[in-house]
Amino acid sequence: MRYKMIDMIRSLEYDELIRIKKDLNEGGIHLKRLVKERIKDEQKKHNKRCCVCGEIINVYSTNNFTLLFDYSDIKKKASFCALDCLNYFLKELELRRKKDMIKEVKYNEKKNR
Repeated sequence: MRYKMIDMIRSLEYDELIRIKKDLNEGGIHLKRLVKERIKDEQKKHNKRCCVCGEIINVYSTNNFTLLFDYSDIKKKASFCALDCLNYFLKELELRRKKDMIKEVKYNEKKNR
């Protein structure tokens, strides 16, 4: 079940609310850290497999790569286990883009006849 922020605040005990208020008055250092750690945990959950070969990715390794795609209302993430998988993905993406451009040109030529 997903909670809204207001529901979470309403579910807190008085002493927890006082601690949060005190933390916020002091700059919210502890609250910021908790939120940052939670975001990190969520990001690790979604990056478990290479999107090209399906290899399991070690999230603590420095040899894996991630691309972030940020459209107006959708954010997507693609993870890769090695540089060759990333290169393959980028080449395929470029080929698909070129094919789409060719289709669009042909469609416009037919439309203008």
